Amino acid sequence: MKKKIKIKDKIKRDTFKETYNFECPKCGHKQWAKPSMMMTELGKNSGHGSCLKCEAFLHLEIIPDLFGEEMKAEIWDKWLKKIKN
Repeated sequence: MKKKIKIKDKIKRDTFKETYNFECPKCGHKQWAKPSMMMTELGKNSGHGSCLKCEAFLHLEIIPDLFGEEMKAEIWDKWLKKIKN
C-alpha cells in the first residue's frame, strides 16, 4: 500500500526546490523550471517538459556553469537520437 504524502509536505518540498532559467532551442522563449522528482529524489539528471510558447517537447538537464549551474533544454527527438548512438 502506498504511503500518502501530506499536502503540506508536498508544498514544502516543492517550495524549496531551486528554479532554473532556460531558453527553448526551437523558438527562443525564455522560461524557468524546477528540477523534476527524478532529479531531486533519485539523482538522475534528466527531465522533460513542453515549451510554453511553441509547445515543443524538450529534454531538460542541469549542467555546471561558470556561475554555478544552469538548465539546458534540447529538442526531445534530437536528444533521443544522440543517446541512441
